[in-house]
Amino acid sequence: MIAAAIAVVACGNKQQSQQQEKDSIEVAIDTTSQQVASQTDQQATNDAKVFEIIREFYKNYVFGKKETTDEVINKYCTKKLAKKLAADYDYDDGGYAIWEFRSDNQDGDSDVQEVTNVEAMGNGVYKVSFNDMGTKGSCKISVIIEGEKILFDEIHK
Repeated sequence: MIAAAIAVVACGNKQQSQQQEKDSIEVAIDTTSQQVASQTDQQATNDAKVFEIIREFYKNYVFGKKETTDEVINKYCTKKLAKKLAADYDYDDGGYAIWEFRSDNQDGDSDVQEVTNVEAMGNGVYKVSFNDMGTKGSCKISVIIEGEKILFDEIHK
């Protein structure tokens, strides 16, 4: 009788232990799922902000008529990219090689200059597709996000 009672208690303890382990695993899975969902939501939010910044930059400075000053470059670009754009500038009066964000064509069949698509490629890289005076082109821009600040770090053709 005592042996049967010990067996029942031992069996009950084992079942309770297994249930606690199962509950712990379910909590861990749920927590991980919530973290993944949160990271996914944050990435989607970051991507939307980057898309907006890229479109704004192209509209105003790459295809637009606004002057690309030191202040503008510092707002949109890391020091590394600013230095490269300044070094690649071909004229004596100083400036930035903003044309590196465009196609390599100087003239086109159309006056249309617009971003047609921005796509997240992962790892902070965004593909920008555009119509540059009738010439379809694209480049990839590496982006660094520092808090609320989004900066272009590299351009890949």
